[in-house]
Amino acid sequence: MNLDKFNIQILQALQENAHLTIQELSERVGLSPTPCARRVKQLEEDGIIKRYVALVDGPKIGLGLTAFIHVRLRTQSKKAVDAFEAAIKNMSEIMTCHLVTGNYDYLLMLRVESVDACRKFIRDRLIIIDSVGETETSISLEETKLTTALPLPGWR
Repeated sequence: MNLDKFNIQILQALQENAHLTIQELSERVGLSPTPCARRVKQLEEDGIIKRYVALVDGPKIGLGLTAFIHVRLRTQSKKAVDAFEAAIKNMSEIMTCHLVTGNYDYLLMLRVESVDACRKFIRDRLIIIDSVGETETSISLEETKLTTALPLPGWR
Protein backbone atom coordinates (compact mmCIF):
# COMPACT_ATOMS: atom_id res chain seq x y z
CA MET A 1 0.00 0.00 0.00
CA ASN A 2 1.18 3.49 -0.80
CA LEU A 3 1.57 5.52 2.36
CA ASP A 4 0.75 9.01 1.19
CA LYS A 5 0.53 12.14 3.34
CA PHE A 6 -3.01 11.37 4.53
CA ASN A 7 -2.27 7.74 5.41
CA ILE A 8 0.77 8.79 7.42
CA GLN A 9 -1.26 11.47 9.23
CA ILE A 10 -3.99 8.90 10.00
CA LEU A 11 -1.44 6.44 11.37
CA GLN A 12 0.25 9.14 13.45
CA ALA A 13 -3.06 10.29 14.93
CA LEU A 14 -4.20 6.74 15.71
CA GLN A 15 -0.85 5.89 17.32
CA GLU A 16 -1.38 8.86 19.63
CA ASN A 17 -5.02 8.06 20.34
CA ALA A 18 -6.72 5.01 18.83
CA HIS A 19 -9.95 6.04 20.53
CA LEU A 20 -10.57 8.88 18.05
CA THR A 21 -13.86 8.79 16.19
CA ILE A 22 -13.79 8.91 12.41
CA GLN A 23 -15.15 12.46 12.67
CA GLU A 24 -12.32 13.53 14.99
CA LEU A 25 -9.74 11.73 12.87
CA SER A 26 -11.01 13.28 9.63
CA GLU A 27 -10.82 16.77 11.17
CA ARG A 28 -7.23 16.15 12.30
CA VAL A 29 -5.99 14.98 8.90
CA GLY A 30 -8.06 17.30 6.71
CA LEU A 31 -10.27 14.74 4.97
CA SER A 32 -14.02 14.33 5.00
CA PRO A 33 -15.28 11.41 7.14
CA THR A 34 -16.12 8.97 4.31
CA PRO A 35 -12.70 8.96 2.58
CA CYS A 36 -11.02 8.95 5.99
CA ALA A 37 -13.02 5.88 7.06
CA ARG A 38 -12.14 4.16 3.75
CA ARG A 39 -8.46 4.80 4.32
CA VAL A 40 -8.61 3.45 7.89
CA LYS A 41 -10.42 0.34 6.65
CA GLN A 42 -7.82 -0.18 3.91
CA LEU A 43 -4.96 0.24 6.43
CA GLU A 44 -6.63 -2.43 8.58
CA GLU A 45 -7.24 -4.80 5.65
CA ASP A 46 -3.64 -4.40 4.47
CA GLY A 47 -2.40 -5.34 7.96
CA ILE A 48 -0.68 -2.00 8.51
CA ILE A 49 -3.02 -1.38 11.45
CA LYS A 50 -2.74 -4.71 13.25
CA ARG A 51 -5.08 -4.04 16.20
CA TYR A 52 -6.26 -1.46 18.69
CA VAL A 53 -5.30 -1.72 22.35
CA ALA A 54 -5.51 0.13 25.66
CA LEU A 55 -2.17 0.86 27.32
CA VAL A 56 -2.42 0.05 31.02
CA ASP A 57 -0.13 1.70 33.59
CA GLY A 58 1.75 -1.24 35.12
CA PRO A 59 2.70 0.33 38.46
CA LYS A 60 -0.89 1.50 39.04
CA ILE A 61 -2.10 -2.11 38.86
CA GLY A 62 0.73 -3.53 40.97
CA LEU A 63 3.19 -4.45 38.21
CA GLY A 64 5.91 -2.00 39.17
CA LEU A 65 9.00 -3.98 38.23
CA THR A 66 10.39 -4.29 34.73
CA ALA A 67 13.20 -6.75 34.14
CA PHE A 68 15.14 -7.63 31.02
CA ILE A 69 16.29 -11.22 30.86
CA HIS A 70 18.88 -12.51 28.43
CA VAL A 71 18.42 -16.22 27.75
CA ARG A 72 20.98 -18.59 26.28
CA LEU A 73 19.67 -21.94 25.12
CA ARG A 74 21.59 -25.17 25.72
CA THR A 75 21.50 -25.80 21.99
CA GLN A 76 20.13 -23.94 19.00
CA SER A 77 18.45 -26.99 17.51
CA LYS A 78 15.02 -26.50 15.97
CA LYS A 79 13.50 -28.68 18.70
CA ALA A 80 15.07 -26.56 21.49
CA VAL A 81 14.07 -23.26 19.88
CA ASP A 82 10.51 -24.43 19.22
CA ALA A 83 10.15 -25.73 22.79
CA PHE A 84 11.41 -22.48 24.29
CA GLU A 85 9.23 -20.28 22.11
CA ALA A 86 6.14 -22.40 22.76
CA ALA A 87 6.71 -22.29 26.52
CA ILE A 88 7.17 -18.54 26.80
CA LYS A 89 4.19 -17.68 24.61
CA ASN A 90 1.92 -18.79 27.46
CA MET A 91 3.66 -16.66 30.11
CA SER A 92 1.71 -13.43 30.52
CA GLU A 93 4.52 -11.82 32.54
CA ILE A 94 6.69 -11.73 29.40
CA MET A 95 5.80 -8.58 27.49
CA THR A 96 8.25 -9.01 24.61
CA CYS A 97 10.59 -11.70 23.38
CA HIS A 98 13.25 -11.07 20.77
CA LEU A 99 15.64 -13.48 19.09
CA VAL A 100 18.90 -11.51 19.24
CA THR A 101 22.49 -11.56 18.11
CA GLY A 102 25.42 -11.64 20.51
CA ASN A 103 26.22 -13.81 23.51
CA TYR A 104 22.60 -14.73 24.23
CA ASP A 105 19.82 -16.11 22.07
CA TYR A 106 16.79 -14.20 23.39
CA LEU A 107 15.96 -10.99 25.21
CA LEU A 108 12.78 -10.98 27.28
CA MET A 109 11.01 -8.04 28.89
CA LEU A 110 9.20 -9.07 32.05
CA ARG A 111 6.61 -7.09 34.06
CA VAL A 112 5.94 -8.30 37.62
CA GLU A 113 5.13 -6.98 41.09
CA SER A 114 8.54 -7.08 42.73
CA VAL A 115 12.10 -8.37 42.77
CA ASP A 116 10.82 -11.39 44.68
CA ALA A 117 8.23 -12.08 41.98
CA CYS A 118 10.97 -11.78 39.36
CA ARG A 119 13.17 -14.25 41.23
CA LYS A 120 10.27 -16.70 41.56
CA PHE A 121 9.40 -16.36 37.88
CA ILE A 122 12.96 -17.11 36.81
CA ARG A 123 13.42 -19.96 39.28
CA ASP A 124 10.00 -21.61 39.03
CA ARG A 125 8.98 -20.97 35.42
CA LEU A 126 11.81 -19.86 33.15
CA ILE A 127 14.83 -21.98 34.00
CA ILE A 128 12.76 -25.16 34.24
CA ILE A 129 12.26 -25.02 30.46
CA ASP A 130 14.53 -27.84 29.25
CA SER A 131 16.16 -25.83 26.49
CA VAL A 132 17.18 -22.92 28.76
CA GLY A 133 20.88 -23.07 29.57
CA GLU A 134 21.68 -19.71 31.14
CA THR A 135 20.02 -16.40 32.00
CA GLU A 136 21.20 -12.92 32.93
CA THR A 137 18.75 -10.41 34.38
CA SER A 138 18.82 -6.62 34.52
CA ILE A 139 16.27 -4.76 36.64
CA SER A 140 15.00 -1.42 35.34
CA LEU A 141 15.52 1.31 37.91
CA GLU A 142 13.50 3.92 36.02
CA GLU A 143 11.56 4.05 32.78
CA THR A 144 12.74 7.20 31.02
CA LYS A 145 10.87 6.63 27.75
CA LEU A 146 8.05 4.35 26.67
CA THR A 147 6.29 4.57 23.35
CA THR A 148 4.42 2.20 21.13
CA ALA A 149 4.34 4.67 18.26
CA LEU A 150 6.51 3.77 15.28
CA PRO A 151 8.55 6.53 13.62
CA LEU A 152 6.59 7.08 10.43
CA PRO A 153 8.12 8.39 7.20
CA GLY A 154 8.01 12.16 7.20
CA TRP A 155 7.38 12.39 10.98
CA ARG A 156 10.87 11.77 12.39
